[in-house]
Amino acid sequence: MVYYMIIAISGTPATGKSTVAKLLAKKLGCKYIDLNRIAEKKNLYAGYDSKRGVKIVDIDLIENEIKTMKVDLVLDSHYSHEIENDLTVILRTNPRELRERMKKKNWPEKKIEENVQAEIMEICKAEAFELGRKVLEIDTTKKTPEEAVEEILDRLKP
Repeated sequence: MVYYMIIAISGTPATGKSTVAKLLAKKLGCKYIDLNRIAEKKNLYAGYDSKRGVKIVDIDLIENEIKTMKVDLVLDSHYSHEIENDLTVILRTNPRELRERMKKKNWPEKKIEENVQAEIMEICKAEAFELGRKVLEIDTTKKTPEEAVEEILDRLKP
């Protein structure tokens, strides 16, 4: 039986997931997967949250799609920790810096507050632990994406 490795890069929005995941995938020779893009492309939704104005992804459908990919993967999304994986890397950022990153992206204040609160409450990390994932926590505050990737690689060494 052939085994394929899956690393999930998760964390609150604006912690650097996409950039770190792309760099890590390249360094490891894995395929980079943007879960949001797959959900959109294949219409893998369970519904719509009209209060927040967002589609609700169907984790089971996305996980089934991931299982069809017969290569080593680095997953990117704030919910990638919900997909069965070998390692969940949770990116963390100081809430003050996170707020500034979101403001630079011109996000609405309500969305900024919701995400800053999620970071303070460690939502992604708590969910990953609750799901029994092997978790590696990386603080991206004041780090370049390259530095974050190097820290991940260093901490993976036996």
